[in-house]
Amino acid sequence: MSVMESIDAEAEIGVERVPEERTYTLLIVDDEKLVRISMKRRLATLHLRLLEAENGRVAMEILQRESVDVIVTDWMMPELDGLDLCKAVKGNPEFQSIQLILMTALVQPEQLAEGLNYGADDFLLKSSSDQEILARIRASLRARKLRLELEGSYRVISEKQEELDAELNSASNFVRTLLPVPGEVTPGIKLSWEFLPSALLGGDLFQVAQWGDDHLGIMVLDMSGHGIGPALRAVSLSMQFTREHITSSFPSYDPGEIVTYLNARNPMTDQGEYFTIWVGVLQLSTRVLRFASAGHPGGILVRDNADSVVLGGKTWPTGFSPDEIYHTHSITLTDRDRLYLFSDGIYEVVNAEDEIWGTSRLQKTLEGIYTRSMRLGLKHILQVSRSWQVDGIFGDDVALVGLELTGENSEK
Repeated sequence: MSVMESIDAEAEIGVERVPEERTYTLLIVDDEKLVRISMKRRLATLHLRLLEAENGRVAMEILQRESVDVIVTDWMMPELDGLDLCKAVKGNPEFQSIQLILMTALVQPEQLAEGLNYGADDFLLKSSSDQEILARIRASLRARKLRLELEGSYRVISEKQEELDAELNSASNFVRTLLPVPGEVTPGIKLSWEFLPSALLGGDLFQVAQWGDDHLGIMVLDMSGHGIGPALRAVSLSMQFTREHITSSFPSYDPGEIVTYLNARNPMTDQGEYFTIWVGVLQLSTRVLRFASAGHPGGILVRDNADSVVLGGKTWPTGFSPDEIYHTHSITLTDRDRLYLFSDGIYEVVNAEDEIWGTSRLQKTLEGIYTRSMRLGLKHILQVSRSWQVDGIFGDDVALVGLELTGENSEK
């Protein structure tokens, strides 16, 4: 069996000692007791905690109960030789960072290759001088120290990352509470949506809410960039679309006036930050939809037995032209009309030939799902967009909103 012995001899003059911030442990593995005794005597000046084992099997037993930094092992041993010990140590994630030195009587190039393939970090000839042995052990201890420091840093980073992920998940859940509840938002009008941030937090946001008793406000925006910054800016901006703020600041509910105001108040930052937005307001009593957009893709109105219509044209995103005036357009909706709003992440995807899916294909696909339920139709749009891509992974935030005039309240 193995014998554990602590050695703390005085350092010889001119011999560098191992740093003493912690006591390192070295395991000597050799089936000859005299070799183990000789090696322990040679290493006495390094102030190590020394353990010994007569073969690889005993060495593995020691590793299960002791913390070891360096293993110096003979090549040829009974039961479990040096090569198999290397393989067993390096194959165990718990022991992989232990430095392993193979000791042999004669090292040939093919032996070196074989030892390295099995996981050895260094080699020692049994005929090596004390100076060479000490130098190689010191080098292994430095490597071990570095690995331990890296592992410690990795643990700290992992813990901080877990904390950050938890906070981001909490923030992401909060952002979702700001999104409208799917279902009937007002008698005769149903809402469905799909929201896929490219990260835990994205820069897309949308709202559908009552603005006064006879008006339904609709907004979808897309902040430049991804992550925490754009998400916070999007949340801050969405606060300006509360019923109270809109009613007091824009009593006419004019979308062009709202977008023009936002453009003047949000110039592009020095970091190039801006946003696009589409704002609409539907008067419930007349079914007149007024809308305006700033750089945002136009909504698509899909109708029964009629051509679909794009609601919105090319305009500057907010902040590009502070004096820009954004105009309001209007259209009258009818029963069974479906209004789709979205961010560019849904259609700006490319296939293996670097061909973009584009708004034309999106519009045609929306026309093709008219007979499906709105909820299943939106999921189909996501599926088609994914299938167009090489890896099926959206590189940008995706917001897809659908409003349907069901006609169930037309008599009222």
